[in-house]
Amino acid sequence: MRSRTLLSGVLSTLLAAGATVGLPTVSAAAPAPAATAADIVINEVESNGDPVGDWVELANLDTDQDLDISGWTLIDGDPTHDPIVFPSGTTIESGGYRSFYTDVDPDYFGLGGNDSVTLRDADGNLVDSTTWSGHAAVTWGRIPDMTGDFAVTGESTRDARNVAAVAQEPIVTSLWPFDPLTVSPAALGGDFAEDDMSGVDIAADGTAYVVNNGTGTLYVLDYDRAAGTYSLSRTFVLRYPDGSGLPDAEGVTVGSDGAIYVATERNNNAGGTSRPSVLRFDLPADRDSGTLAATDEYSLSSLTGQVGANGGLEAIEFLPEAWGGAFAVGVEGTGKVHFVQFGEAGAVTELQTFTSPFQGVMALDHDETSGTLRVLCDEVCEGRSIEMTFDGTGFVTDGTLYARPAGMANLANEGFAAHRETVECTVGDAQGIAERVRFLWADDAAADGAGLRTAVTAPGECLEGDDDEDGGLLDPGALLGSLEGLGIDTGSVADLLPALPALPVG
Repeated sequence: MRSRTLLSGVLSTLLAAGATVGLPTVSAAAPAPAATAADIVINEVESNGDPVGDWVELANLDTDQDLDISGWTLIDGDPTHDPIVFPSGTTIESGGYRSFYTDVDPDYFGLGGNDSVTLRDADGNLVDSTTWSGHAAVTWGRIPDMTGDFAVTGESTRDARNVAAVAQEPIVTSLWPFDPLTVSPAALGGDFAEDDMSGVDIAADGTAYVVNNGTGTLYVLDYDRAAGTYSLSRTFVLRYPDGSGLPDAEGVTVGSDGAIYVATERNNNAGGTSRPSVLRFDLPADRDSGTLAATDEYSLSSLTGQVGANGGLEAIEFLPEAWGGAFAVGVEGTGKVHFVQFGEAGAVTELQTFTSPFQGVMALDHDETSGTLRVLCDEVCEGRSIEMTFDGTGFVTDGTLYARPAGMANLANEGFAAHRETVECTVGDAQGIAERVRFLWADDAAADGAGLRTAVTAPGECLEGDDDEDGGLLDPGALLGSLEGLGIDTGSVADLLPALPALPVG
């Protein structure tokens, strides 16, 4: 394992960004004495990124003298990461605080939703550590300040006294509209048993697309209706249009042109720098794996404003009926949804901005049948969501908050997708069809070794009709019969029958 020291170039970058960072104290006074394990504590942690990034705050319990922590180290919960080493002359003032950004350098590390930080002295002895499950709604800090146990704080107070959270009234939510559901892992194993699965989308034909934000990988999954299972069919490692980089792929959707659009926060090869952009990919017809360079990159930095490297674009969804075709893009750091259209040469046109009630927008899903856009938060907001609909001018909501499914634990779900499909049923002695809804959730933390979970509703009302073994196909002749039954003249339509394929309805 290598150790890395905070570099002057990194510090200059942070100062230019307006961040307060630890610089060696220059003084004519006697050097500060070395700190001991009894003097220093981890006091506050920001794991979900402020406008600069993730950080850890240390506090000096000695109220009489500044203390030197040169050579001490910080490390997160991943043993493969290199610890940050504090350079010579690093001190913390008496009774004061000192915070350190952990992801400002590509060789450093970001802090996850289920993670930890450990502080060791220059000899490698344990000084302090803390572990958390799920990003804190604000920050994770000691309450009371410096001496108490860790809890979710009332506000972010980097390099200042921690503030306790104020008791709030319980949030009123409506039940998940598709309950009851039985949620179970999509048993794929391999990469899907590891962290960092993020966005997920289901295309009209039932094919599922999943992206991994750590490896910048796009997975294409086939669905077996009879068995109710998914199988991995294609895997591509994504690149920027020039073939370089490793995009932090957070959200995915299929556009009207059949292309894949991926929402990204940054280039993982430069993890400390925000790069909120949408990448467009054409899937190749001649191969099922390898690297895949984007055809276009659409930067949304002018819309998001300054966001942390880990607080950029988290979700994306195509909206076919809105403004002649548009995209909704969710931002983690601001909790906003930007409704946009993409043009030539990377052009982005904003049509509407919506500020959600959530700390971060983590997933988006559009139901073409109902016209509902679901906006979801992750475990920070207990998996709540709201519904929006297009009124011809923009997307509106009545503000109702929906709880996560009753059978779903409070997981780090950063991706959600729903798909309507038809199944055979019987009406008396006649064959009919019924509709059901299938769901996928992508769990960034892969709780219990499951990065992807699935569920399906019970079939709805059985209607007279016909459904072939592939599901969701309506015969054109049956369509004409239905139209005639409604008193519609089908003569001109019948002339077109030879050219009509079976029409998808699921």
